[in-house]
Formats: sequence, C-alpha cells, structure tokens
Amino acid sequence: MKKFSIILLLIFGLNIVHAQVGVQVNFDQLKKKVEKSNADIENPKKNIKEGVWIDRAELMMEIYESHLYKSAIGADLATFKLLLGGQLKNSVQEEQDGSLVDKLITDRAIFYFANNKLEKWEILNPVIENPLAIAMESLNKAREIDVNGKKVKPLKENYIRLKELLISEGSNCYSFKKYACAYNSFNTVINIGMIPQLNQKDTAIYYYSALSAQLDGKNKEAVDLYKKAIELGYTSEGNAYSYLEQAYRSLGDNESGLPYLEQGFIKYPKNQNVLIALINYYINKNEDPNKVLTYIDKAIQDDPKNASLYFNKAAIYDKLSDFEKAAEIYQKSIECDPTFFDAYFNLGAIIYNKGVKYLEDANKVPAKELERYDALIAKANVEFKNALPYILKANEIKPTDKSTVETLKNIYFRYRTESDEMNKKYLEFKDKSEQLK
Repeated sequence: MKKFSIILLLIFGLNIVHAQVGVQVNFDQLKKKVEKSNADIENPKKNIKEGVWIDRAELMMEIYESHLYKSAIGADLATFKLLLGGQLKNSVQEEQDGSLVDKLITDRAIFYFANNKLEKWEILNPVIENPLAIAMESLNKAREIDVNGKKVKPLKENYIRLKELLISEGSNCYSFKKYACAYNSFNTVINIGMIPQLNQKDTAIYYYSALSAQLDGKNKEAVDLYKKAIELGYTSEGNAYSYLEQAYRSLGDNESGLPYLEQGFIKYPKNQNVLIALINYYINKNEDPNKVLTYIDKAIQDDPKNASLYFNKAAIYDKLSDFEKAAEIYQKSIECDPTFFDAYFNLGAIIYNKGVKYLEDANKVPAKELERYDALIAKANVEFKNALPYILKANEIKPTDKSTVETLKNIYFRYRTESDEMNKKYLEFKDKSEQLK
C-alpha cells in the first residue's frame, strides 16, 4: 500500500511548492509580524475590521508553510537539501518500518524522506503553536464581522488554502500515528466545506476522517463519517463498508453493520476485507458461512470469467476446511487467469499442508510400527512433490515473494540427496531466501 501522505497527495492534488534554491526563511521577521498582529486584534479600533482578521489568518498560514521551508508533501530530497542550504544541520539515514528513510535536521524541524520524497515532518521550534487553528479562528471571526459580504472572495480563497494545509497536516499526523490530530484536521476540512459560501463536499475526507476517528477510538464519530462517505460515493474500493461494520462492533452493536457488508459485497465482490467480514459475521453468529456463497455465486453469474470471484469462493471452502472443494475452485480461478499468483500459491499450500499433516501423523506413530511410519512418510513425499508445480508457478509470477521462496527451499531441502538437480534447486532457493532477508 502507498504511504498515507502520498495517497492524499494523489487524491487531492495537493500543491507542491517548488521553492527557489537558496531561499531563506526569515523567522525573526515572522515573529515581529505575529507581535503586530497580536497588537492589532487587541486594538478595539482595528479588531472590528474584517481585513485585520484575514491578514492574521494569512500570516498564520504563511508561518505554517515557513515551518516547512515553503515545501510540502512529495517534495524532492535533493532539491530540498539545496533549499535549506546553511540551515541544514545534519542528514542521516535510518530504517523505519522496513524502509530506508532520510532525515534532514534543522534548528526548527526534522524532515523525513522516503524514496527521495518528503513524507512527514516534526516541528521542533515553532514561531507560534497551532498556526492553522488560529487561522481558522481568524477567518471565522472575519466572516462573522463581514455581515454585508464585502470580503466573500478573499474569505473563500483563504478557506480553500487553509483546507489544503489542513489536509497536509492531517496526513502528517496520521503518518506519526497521532490519530486524534489527524481526525481534528480532517474534520475541520469537512466543517470548512459546509460553510455556505463554499458549499463543498470533500467526499474522500469523510472517509479519512472516519478512519482517523476509528483508530483514535472514536467509533461513534467514525460510524457517522463512514456512512456519510458511503452516501457521497467514496468507499476506498469498498473498505468503508468493512470498517463501518468494525466500528459498529466496537460500539457493542453486532447487527447494524451487516446490511452494509451485504451492500459492500454486491458492489465490490473483489474486496477481501468485506468478504472476510461477512464470513466472520456468520461464524461469530454460529450460522452457516455458506450464506456468503449466495453473494459469490450471484456475482459469478454476472461475471463468469472473473478469477477473483472463484478465488474468493475457494477461500471460503479453504476456511471451512473443505480443502478438496477449495482446491477444485482454486484450479478454476487459475483457468480464468493463468497469472493469478494467490490462486497458485493457495492451491500449492493446500497440497503442501496435506503433506505436512502426513508428517505430523507419522511423528505420532509408535517406534515399533515402522511400516506404518514409512507409509505416512511416503504419502507426505507424494504431496510435497505434487505441490511443487503450483508453488514454482507462483514463484515464477512473483520471484521476490518470501513465503513462496521459503516453501520451495524447504521442499527441495527434503529431496536434496535424491539427485544433483534437487540439490542444485535447494541451493538456488537457499540463496534466494538469504537475499530476501
């Protein structure tokens, strides 16, 4: 999955500011502007003017952007280094969540780059705390004063600018797992869109606000936001339905989410989250999970060449431990799509696990029953070799999949002494396994 910040960048087309190389931010000058703005809003002759509050909002947004040295999510690492110039105090690389990250450190902030693109940042020494919240308060105050609508245009322009910055801030908070902050930022974007002068429905933001609320434990708010996102047509390819059902369950309501799962499955039959949630619902209710097959069979009627539908049907039988039926339908999925990695791997896994079961049974055989032991070992070897063509095909489709490489290494290890070819294969996959660690 793409990083959350990059997802938002793609969805909303957030503007990346291409700052000129060598441009320096004058933070001392910004502090002086804040002092003047503070004095203006304390002055009874000035604080009744819309322009004073609009200027204050614009200043706060300028400060927020200056904390980022006039850059934004997705900014290029090399260009950003040149931009910082002498303000760059240190640059280090470290591993985070399995990925190599470049950290650029200044007196004011730490910037994190993944794949040479700015992903997130920490502000260490702000000119003023919470500048975007102050900008929002200031614009609301200006709108309150502007009873005659003389400042509608600049207000609208600044609210739109503020929305973009709040999306950026929400994404940054989410990247650090500060879900309350992310929720507050995204929810403010929604509130701005509801202002009559704008009247904008930010459909995707309802979803991301719901997701942030849910991760922060605000399940009631998440339910309302997911429902609104679904109503407006943004479901993240069906994920909103399954997350909505999860939020309901977290509130102790195990029934209200079912209609959404059913609706989600009909609209997004390929969504595994929705499918698994439906299966789990029927299992938790001690009802027959075969009910889900009704939905899958209906979808197959409409799209009989859809390999994903057969795969999902096989997955149900797999989960129900009807491995023979699951293997048959995985094979049908492969016939529909000869490049379907998951179908090959799962089919190979069913056969491989059958061999593992024979091994487990053999290990339970008393030492004196050698003939029975040998028979079970022989059956295990047959199944392991039967699994090979499917797992090899999966490896051909995805050569860097660790599970596939590890399984092949283990199979060839068993037969490495049978022939030079088997030993050669074992060494090949042993080497690949080491390379993928």
